[in-house]
Amino acid sequence: SLAPGESQEMTIPFRQPPLVAGAEYWLTLRFTLAQPTLWADAGHVVAWEQFAMPFAAPKAAALPIETTPALRLRDLAKEIRVRGHDFRLVFVKADGAIHSFRAAGRELVMRGPQLNLWRAPTDNDANTWGDMRAAIHWREMGYDRLVHQLREITATQPQPQVVVVTVRSRVCALDRAAGFDCDYTYTIYGSGDVVVETHLVPDAGLIYLPRVGLQMTLPGGYETMTWYGRGPHESYADRKGSAPVGLYSGTVDEQHTPYVTPQENGNKTDVRWLALTDADGAGLLAVGAPLLEVSAHDYSTQDLAQARHWHELPHRREITLNLDHRQMGLGNASCGPGALPQYLIQPEEMRFLVRLRPLRPGDAPMALSKLSPSS
Repeated sequence: SLAPGESQEMTIPFRQPPLVAGAEYWLTLRFTLAQPTLWADAGHVVAWEQFAMPFAAPKAAALPIETTPALRLRDLAKEIRVRGHDFRLVFVKADGAIHSFRAAGRELVMRGPQLNLWRAPTDNDANTWGDMRAAIHWREMGYDRLVHQLREITATQPQPQVVVVTVRSRVCALDRAAGFDCDYTYTIYGSGDVVVETHLVPDAGLIYLPRVGLQMTLPGGYETMTWYGRGPHESYADRKGSAPVGLYSGTVDEQHTPYVTPQENGNKTDVRWLALTDADGAGLLAVGAPLLEVSAHDYSTQDLAQARHWHELPHRREITLNLDHRQMGLGNASCGPGALPQYLIQPEEMRFLVRLRPLRPGDAPMALSKLSPSS
């Protein structure tokens, strides 16, 4: 044992492993009890720390587009259809969103992805005193009732294996003049990869945002959530020091955090990739460029914001998936100061990307997360 203020150096028996292309390496140290105590069993973790190793792993090889199957594009009166070797996408021209993403005989997406700026207010957001009063000001801005208005949707095929769908939209509350111009560029590859670039331009006069990201609705059945990022519990920009980076998995229901008042919960930060899969391992992979914040629930954001008690939340079969570029920090405004300036999301022009890819039974999400298409 060490006296107060005394320190001791120790050597960690650790060697650099063979470096895998596209991999990153972490050293995690855990200090555990050697003997049981009155308050914990032997093996209980009393402290831990994690270090990113500065190993120069080679970059992962890209997937050459010319080696993938050709795509078929059909630009119809009400829909845009893109068909590949064993997948298809359907964009509905009325709103510009994907209404079907089907692969290997399975429906993966019911609707989305579409821009999402709203979160169900936390206890800290919902305070009614002090300078922040975030939820009050967000509702004044109309962030809780944004409507997507399609301006234009076009489709082109620059290569046999590539289709580009461009969607221009206006996003604002119907009772507010200020809003956002939001453009999406979907680049669809013969491999089944769909790279979504979102370009957001806010009007003047808006305030900081609850979140900036994409929201999707998946059909039921994809109940296993696996991710490489911080976990296993929820984390936020200003609440993530307790969550080490690692590979985690659990059910969608297990990502729910039961606060007394229903509110935003279950977020994961610094996520490299996320997979939602069924019992056969089939489903959807989402990859950040480079990082995402993610959450998945069997209720919608609107359900969460409207419920006052947990028993009022419906248990929906479909899954709401949030793929966020950023989410505002939590702060302490229910009993103290709000989120610090560095954890606010200012309304400014921004671009962000996410890559979606179908997962077939037997696919390895970690390996496919590194296999980006390239021309």
